[in-house]
Amino acid sequence: MDILVKALSLVAIIAVGYLIKRIGWVKTSDFGIFSRIVLRITLPCMLVTAFNDHHLQVHQLGLAVVALGVNLVLQLAGRLLEHRGGPQQQAFGIINLPSFNMGAFATPYLAGFMGPAAVVHASLFDIGNAFAAAGIGYAWATGTADEGRRTTPGIFLKAMFSSVIFDVYLALVVMKLLEVRLPDQFITFTSTVGQANTFLAMLMIGIGLEIRMEASQARRAVRYLGLRYALVSLMALALWFSPLPQDWRLMLVIVMYAPIAAMAPGFTEEIGGDVQLSTFMTSVSILVGIVVMPLLVAFLG
Repeated sequence: MDILVKALSLVAIIAVGYLIKRIGWVKTSDFGIFSRIVLRITLPCMLVTAFNDHHLQVHQLGLAVVALGVNLVLQLAGRLLEHRGGPQQQAFGIINLPSFNMGAFATPYLAGFMGPAAVVHASLFDIGNAFAAAGIGYAWATGTADEGRRTTPGIFLKAMFSSVIFDVYLALVVMKLLEVRLPDQFITFTSTVGQANTFLAMLMIGIGLEIRMEASQARRAVRYLGLRYALVSLMALALWFSPLPQDWRLMLVIVMYAPIAAMAPGFTEEIGGDVQLSTFMTSVSILVGIVVMPLLVAFLG
C-alpha cells in the first residue's frame, strides 16, 4: 500500500503542475525553464548522491548492457514508425518511444516489493538506460531534427557528450570502477538539491501536459504507446525465459513496464518537438506502471 501511495503521489504532483498552469501561476512557455533546471541541476545531483555509496562490480554491468539493448530497439522502432514523417517527427520517436523512469518510479517500487538487492540491480539497469537515452538517443535525435546538418561520427559524439545526464553517468561509472568516493561535504550539497528532483520533474510534466489534444495528436499517442508496450512485452517474455539469474529476470520483466523517463519531455523541448504530446504520453505511462508493475510482482514474484 505504501508503494501505491508513493506512485499516486507522483500523479498528484503532475496534477498540481497542470492546475497552477490553468490558474495562471505559470505558463506553458515556462516548461523550458523547468526542464533546464531538472536536466542540468537537480537530476545530476540526485545521480551523484545515489551513486556515491554504491559499490559497482564489473560483472553486474550485464544489466546495463541489457538496458542499452532494450533502449536501442525502442529507439530504432520510434525512428521507423515515423519513416514517412519529417525529421522532427522522427526525432520525436527516437526520444519518446524508449527510456524508463527508474529513480522516481521503478526503483521505489522494486525496493518495496523485492528488497535492497533489487535497488542495486535497478541502478545498474539505469546506467545502460541513461547511456542509451541521454547519450545515444539524444545525439541521434538532435542530428535527425537538424535537417541542415550532416551527421558525422564526430558531430554525433559531440552531441552525445553535450548531454549533461550522459556526462554525469559516464563520470560516475568511471569513479565507481576506480572506487573513488566524493567528499561528504559535497554529497551534503548534492543530496539537498537532488531531493527536489522528483517533485520538479513531475511538476514539469504537469506544466507541459495538455489533456485536450487534436485528433491527430491522440492518434499518434495511441500509435506510440501501443508500439512501446507491444515491444516491451515481447522483450519481457524473452528476458523471462533467458538464462539470466532469476532475480535479474524478475526485476527486468517488471522494469519493462516502468513509465517513460521524465527527461523525455525535456529533451523533446530541446529539439523543438511536440512537448504537449510527450508530456501526455509520459503521464499515461505512469498510470500504466501503477497498475501493471504491482500485478507482475504478485503474479511472478
